[in-house]
Amino acid sequence: MGRMEIRIVLDTAEPPAGRVRVIGAAGQASGSGAGPEVGFSGWLGLLRVLYEVTAEPGRGAGPGR
Repeated sequence: MGRMEIRIVLDTAEPPAGRVRVIGAAGQASGSGAGPEVGFSGWLGLLRVLYEVTAEPGRGAGPGR
């Protein structure tokens, strides 16, 4: 697996809610190689999304699962 950049955009801080987007490589432009935004709410939601976007391909984790 190569390098990636994970961007977390908070809409609210308490409770945390926002969106996570994975960029193919650190410093890459947002338009090229960027994955879809995945929404979350709450600390457990953020942890779930981070787990999904960092899971190895084919391991069963993915957005919406």
